[in-house]
Amino acid sequence: MGSSIKWLFALGVGVVGGWALRSLSDTPEGAGVKLLEVGIKTKNRLASWAAVERERFDDMLAEAQSNIASESAAASTSGRESATSKRRDGRTAKRESSPGGAPQSNVTGFNS
Repeated sequence: MGSSIKWLFALGVGVVGGWALRSLSDTPEGAGVKLLEVGIKTKNRLASWAAVERERFDDMLAEAQSNIASESAAASTSGRESATSKRRDGRTAKRESSPGGAPQSNVTGFNS
């Protein structure tokens, strides 16, 4: 009994669908034209949606590449600064000459 109900339901949907399609146009050719028109409109909507989504994806990709470039530039700049600060820490203090000509340390008590 369940399969006969499904069959009647499918027949009813087919009749109603056919009747609705036939009421949209005057002739069978008109129904075909209407179906083509709906298909073309759907294709155009999908194409415009895809273009918008492609544009959004391109924007996200450009932003990601910009973030990567700025991060790598910041990393290379901080790497240079750390090398410079390491070099500064390893330097010895400059020695100034005393009026007598002998080198004297900046720290008091060494060349006295």
